[in-house]
Amino acid sequence: MNTVRVAVVDDSTFIRKAITRMLEGHPQVQLVGSAGSGEELLTNLERWQPDVITLDLDMPGMGGLATLDRVMTQRPTAVIILSTHSGEGAPMTIEALHRGATDFIDKQRYSLVDFEALRGVLLEKIFQVTGVERVDDEEQETSESTPLVEPVTTDVSIPGAYDVVVMGASTGGPPTIQTILERLGDSVPVPVVVVQHMPIGFTQAFAERLNAYLPIRVREVVVPERLMPETVYIAAAGNHLRITRQDAELRAEISTEPMDTPHVPSIDVLFESAARAVGRRAVGVLLTGMGSDGAKGLAALKQKGGYTLAQDEESCIVYGMPRSALALNAINEMGAPEMIGSRLSELITMPADSRR
Repeated sequence: MNTVRVAVVDDSTFIRKAITRMLEGHPQVQLVGSAGSGEELLTNLERWQPDVITLDLDMPGMGGLATLDRVMTQRPTAVIILSTHSGEGAPMTIEALHRGATDFIDKQRYSLVDFEALRGVLLEKIFQVTGVERVDDEEQETSESTPLVEPVTTDVSIPGAYDVVVMGASTGGPPTIQTILERLGDSVPVPVVVVQHMPIGFTQAFAERLNAYLPIRVREVVVPERLMPETVYIAAAGNHLRITRQDAELRAEISTEPMDTPHVPSIDVLFESAARAVGRRAVGVLLTGMGSDGAKGLAALKQKGGYTLAQDEESCIVYGMPRSALALNAINEMGAPEMIGSRLSELITMPADSRR
């Protein structure tokens, strides 16, 4: 039985003890250390050799971000941030993801009194980021037992000029999305619409962070609006985003329906709307993340003649969503983020008369 070595870092003794209690009863989790500061973690990092670190960002002394930087230099390790979406919490969390943190948990969504809820999400993320299979899991993703098929990478009919790019990601998505968008340069002739799984309160900070680092405009979508070229639109957490067409105009529409999706916003909802509204003139991109959100939508987009790209297993933090799409034969090409960015740049700048 594979085990996961976990170190807990938080300046609050109460929180350290609470997290320790949450994890110590699981047979596959080994608590190798508990630190009240970044300095204490770094002193013991080589001795503890954790597979995962839970890290609070708001700590005295070195602070969470500086601690993360040192960890990534000294001994790169999967880091799960314990954050809040209020005040400086959200921007700091997004910055941490871009500096190498693997995932995060919004502490404000859970009460330490609700022990089992926080324990469940913490264990889920620990096993996600390490790729260790939980022996006590009763439910398996349907994609686990679905025979994989090879993606279509040759003799594919490329539709020609495109009107929109739709992109979806979950765990590990923020830095991956930035890497891809950086390769599009400062002139993007179509709108790019992105769903990144995040709790409410974090998508605005994610959009602002990208807007500060990229040469093109990035904004969070909170109300219905027209989709414009040279703009990246980030779907706001808590609402689904659909693309509609009104004459020659593409629009982003906001809705809480359907309410029974595992994620809000849903990548499937975005992709399926693009398949209906844009069809063969859309490019779909599915990136790292657990589960299968986006797989059916990518398949619908490909069936309509749209071009589909997905992240490969080697570069994914969690290879769930692309694997599910692969099982549905929904992918034209797979590759690392750098390849996807370069290929995307080629596709969206193809002239209309280049269609075959």
